[in-house]
Amino acid sequence: MQTEAEAFLQRIRAYPDDDAQRLIFADWLDEEGDPRGRFIRVQLALAHMSEHDREANNLRMEERHLLAAHRDEWEAPFRGLVTGPVFRRGFVNEVKVEARQLLRHADEIFDAAPVRHIHLLDVGGSLPAVTQCPYLSRLAALTVYAQRAGEPLARALASSPHLTGLKVLHLARNRLADDAAEQLATSPNLAGLAELDLSENEIGETGARSLAASPYLTNLKRLELRENRLGPAGAEALAGSERLAALRRLGLSDNDVGAPRLFSLSRAHDLLRVPVLDLALNGLTFTGLQTIFARRLNADPATVRLEELHLDANALDDAGAAVLAHCPHLANQTVLTLANCNIGDEGARILAKSPHLDRVALLDLSNNPIGEPGFRAMLHTPHWRALRRLLYSPISVSPDMRRALDQKYNRPPHRV
Repeated sequence: MQTEAEAFLQRIRAYPDDDAQRLIFADWLDEEGDPRGRFIRVQLALAHMSEHDREANNLRMEERHLLAAHRDEWEAPFRGLVTGPVFRRGFVNEVKVEARQLLRHADEIFDAAPVRHIHLLDVGGSLPAVTQCPYLSRLAALTVYAQRAGEPLARALASSPHLTGLKVLHLARNRLADDAAEQLATSPNLAGLAELDLSENEIGETGARSLAASPYLTNLKRLELRENRLGPAGAEALAGSERLAALRRLGLSDNDVGAPRLFSLSRAHDLLRVPVLDLALNGLTFTGLQTIFARRLNADPATVRLEELHLDANALDDAGAAVLAHCPHLANQTVLTLANCNIGDEGARILAKSPHLDRVALLDLSNNPIGEPGFRAMLHTPHWRALRRLLYSPISVSPDMRRALDQKYNRPPHRV
């Protein structure tokens, strides 16, 4: 029986992205009366559902029950080798492992399950050896978090021939600066990346320009650079890069994009080219918004792709709300977050009158000094026809107003 199961597992390890191989194994497990078969089917179904799918809640409950009953048995092959195993599509998919432990036991770890995501811990002096480990070629995702390894980490990863299949690379809090960004940007080994997270590092404008000019990061769909030192010119270079044309999300929160140099840029409106843009906590004021959103209103609409805009924790005031309300380039917005932006009743009234925001489905106005007059305008606006979720601070309005707002905008989805 063990030998027969191993034959199925070999096929799954050889074709880790093929659901059919897992379903074939689930059929065999069902015949053997093994509950693991049902668990595989449940997780495969969940992997293809949205979080709002009506059947998802029941399947998640079944998933939790099966894990509670069998987790110890299913995690047994990993005991003493890794920590924090995460199951996806029926098998352990993600683990945390110390670099030295990976070098000693990589064969056991990867034989136990089709592991696709490793969080590498305690890299230290093992960095060169571990990035040359051939088992890394089995990964789709790699996380090296808060190791403070600096440029040597980027250089070792960039030179590894075993990361060509990598789709996701997370390197937050590693003291990576411009030289590290250049190492990553110029590596053909990382050409398969769809997601790159370089948050909480020390990358500046030069590093941003290296990433923007990379001939190898053309498949990137998500680039997260939260808490770096890019400045407005670095942000402009990334958003306007022709090399990063596939980019869907650009995370630029806390990068001093609102610095005075913003007003001297000639192509600040290039920030509108990214579908999902996070500019939270950037010291932006209404004049900064004017530079980005109002300077080039005659720009080619075909270049404007913005759909989700996050501006939380910028001192926009009512004047900033007016800039947004009057910008025709926001006509395709589905998400707009303006939490903690010092927008008052007048700003809310201006937003309520905007003819350009009719596609917004989620609006976050929480932690703003908006009272009854401002929310009354939102309640009675003839615009905002797609709005289905309005986030606000309930302490600032009466119970009657809360009920009215929730009745109009925050009703739970209809369940059949």
